[in-house]
Amino acid sequence: MLSADSATNQPNAHVPPPRLGLHDAFWTQAMLFFMRWLPMQVFTLLAYPVSALIYLLAPRPREAVRANLSALNPRTGSSSLAGYQVFLQFALTYLDRLWHLHFRREIDWEIIGKEDFDDLEKHSGGALIFTVHSGNYDIGAGLFARRFDRSIHTVRMPEASDSLKKLRGEELRNEERREPNLHIHYNEPGNHLGMELCRRLLAGDVVCVQGDRVMGDMSPAHASIDGVTYQIPRGPLVLAEVTGVPCFPVFLSRRGRLSYRIEIGKPFFEGGRKAKADEISAAWLKVMHRFLLKHWDQWFVFEPLVTRDPA
Repeated sequence: MLSADSATNQPNAHVPPPRLGLHDAFWTQAMLFFMRWLPMQVFTLLAYPVSALIYLLAPRPREAVRANLSALNPRTGSSSLAGYQVFLQFALTYLDRLWHLHFRREIDWEIIGKEDFDDLEKHSGGALIFTVHSGNYDIGAGLFARRFDRSIHTVRMPEASDSLKKLRGEELRNEERREPNLHIHYNEPGNHLGMELCRRLLAGDVVCVQGDRVMGDMSPAHASIDGVTYQIPRGPLVLAEVTGVPCFPVFLSRRGRLSYRIEIGKPFFEGGRKAKADEISAAWLKVMHRFLLKHWDQWFVFEPLVTRDPA
């Protein structure tokens, strides 16, 4: 459940990205043109050398990924191969996204935690879903909206360029038309999104937030577990504190081409009472850290967010 063009650091908000840079929609449009004519197997094979090329030519995101992996797993995480695996999985996931959104290829899903999914659906009040940048945020949100008999609101960061904003806007409007329960919000400066999401939660809706990545002007919170310190966004934690709604962990991982797994857990904060953001943060971190240790090659964050504490 992620923005598919986040494989480089976000550019300065006051400096437009260069024409034909990695944040330009030209590359996605070119891929879509060739995907109409070439077999899926060809694009899958091309993802391997193209990912290697981008890995070599993008030093800042490459070193950020290696730093994060090294903090998570000092024995193997800092290797070039480990970093490349993240770039490769990102590319394969991005292809799945394009096949699904533009060519309507069906996704094969495995749901782990069906009872918890049912509990979330039957919950009579508002609820927060916490997730991370793994698998694919867009197709995961569409699946939830399709199988979920409730309104669900998802949050996205602004796109990195005007061309991407136009392309993504068209994609997401089409997705909202197909899935009437799905409502997409952009976290843009000055739009007071936190107040709107709070209102939605108190009205009994479900809101999905990404609890692993600090971007732009987001206020970070620092939380530690097993000698590892994360920077995580403070906004979702404050939202949980203010509303007192239950918080469910939901993780998405890729199993193969057009095949994904959704893992839904019991609430790490059951709600119904006032709790401090730090308490909610500690509970969320335990769940998130356990998932990332297992699926580190699908954690698509390309900024340094994790450090290992000195021994």
